[in-house]
Amino acid sequence: MKHLKRLLSALISCATISSCAAFTASVAADNTEIDIYDNSTNCSESKEDDSQSVPTQVWRVGKPGEISVQTETQTENETPFNVFDIYDAHQNYVKLKSGDKSMMYKKSEGIDVSYAQGKIDWKTVKASGIDYAIIRAGYGNANDYPWQVDNWFKYNIEEAQKVGIDVGVYWYSYAFDVDAARKEAESCCNVIKSYDLQYPVYFDIEEEKHKQMSDYEVSAIVDTFCTTMQSNGYRTGVYSFASLLSSKIYQQVLDKYDIWVAHWNVNSPSYNKDYGMWQYTDRGSVPGIEGPVDRDHCYINFPYLISPETYIPDGSERSASVPLYPANVNKGMAGGIDVSVWQGKIDWSKVKSSGKSYAIIRAGYGNLATQRDKYFEANVKGAQAAGIDCGAYWYSYAESPEDAVLEAEACYEVIKGYKFQYPVYYAIEDTCFSSMSSQEITAIVNAFCSTLEKKGYYVGIKSYANFLNTRLDASIYSKYDVWVSHYGVTKPDFSKNYNMWQYSNEEKVNGINGYVNSDYAYLNFPKIMKDNHLNGF
Repeated sequence: MKHLKRLLSALISCATISSCAAFTASVAADNTEIDIYDNSTNCSESKEDDSQSVPTQVWRVGKPGEISVQTETQTENETPFNVFDIYDAHQNYVKLKSGDKSMMYKKSEGIDVSYAQGKIDWKTVKASGIDYAIIRAGYGNANDYPWQVDNWFKYNIEEAQKVGIDVGVYWYSYAFDVDAARKEAESCCNVIKSYDLQYPVYFDIEEEKHKQMSDYEVSAIVDTFCTTMQSNGYRTGVYSFASLLSSKIYQQVLDKYDIWVAHWNVNSPSYNKDYGMWQYTDRGSVPGIEGPVDRDHCYINFPYLISPETYIPDGSERSASVPLYPANVNKGMAGGIDVSVWQGKIDWSKVKSSGKSYAIIRAGYGNLATQRDKYFEANVKGAQAAGIDCGAYWYSYAESPEDAVLEAEACYEVIKGYKFQYPVYYAIEDTCFSSMSSQEITAIVNAFCSTLEKKGYYVGIKSYANFLNTRLDASIYSKYDVWVSHYGVTKPDFSKNYNMWQYSNEEKVNGINGYVNSDYAYLNFPKIMKDNHLNGF
């Protein structure tokens, strides 16, 4: 399968894709890195009442910085589903991002509602400052079961639009195969066909059974619903809680649609990809609605993107270069970047003049020294010649502790002879870890780190906040340092100690073509290495 990944990577590397939140490209024909798909489940994220009755139906299950590519072994009973339609995915992604850049982004406050809120006083809701509402149109196969249209949909959408609230809709899914997903989309089209929408139609996938299905099956269901809606002229998105989006849907599918992520009572969602809307609580209070209601932040200017010819600017629109999140962060003791072959040839003197004081450089990946990053030597020598301190990282595909030891030995063969003022990090974020237990992953991390530590290196662990919180035993953090990745927030959502934070994957730095990952360091690592004679000192 790794050969297939590399073939796909070679195809993808021909295209340049940018984003406003947390999407980067990081693939090349001979160097494939794939973002984490975390199988963990976040508690209390789903918004639908599981007690709602559903008619009995017979279903037969048939068969994504960095562009994620995930493959899965097919059995003879699986029906092929093409999730690797790279050109189509890219064209859809470009379409999602097209338009006047100064108009594309806008911070808006919204709610999402259903029959559960009862009769809503929409005039009062509008007066309270709500900009938009995502309204449930229904669930399941409403063409065959008309009672599955939401009882309050017609009232909600018509009354909301009367008072000037922009609207989108969502359809709650009970589809467990592609045929059922297609029927749900057709049902949704029939229900909403008389209304103009200013926000997308979202496919709400969050049933417990969906969590137990394969990534392959869930991705096929999502893509079937969304492509059917798109073929009927609707801008379409996917809604679910952070862990399901991260673990059960191929990134190739998610790249084609707008993402609405649910994660409650946190500083930011533990979803490290591109998203345009965040459902941040299910216990919101809004005048005009009795009882709790879901509250949402939106970062994309959907009314403009959906109807640019009729859109009237209000002055709150933003360009992609303006962050939509607070900028008040702890910037630590030093600012740096991390780079790999993807950045190509770097003018390190310009990087130095831009204010970056250190760089964490990819040494390689896998369990062979021949898998060294082809720009590693040039990057280390160029950075150090420009007066930039260096560290290194090794990207893991280890399947066992024994494999991790081989990776450590390969890493050592590549980095020996160099002096590093910053740690050597073990990057644990590939999809190969998604099916492993926390005990298995912890054993792999310990095997790599302990092997390099015995050779005189200061070693750390690098991954995304959600992975570090859920997939590793906390005992490992008392042994090794942590480099946490979490974008678009004022502080990473990681409860343990960390001394480096990768806060962005879309910074522009003089001397580097394209985007680059940026970091803050919170320890005086150069002094630690020199005083303790570590990392070649």
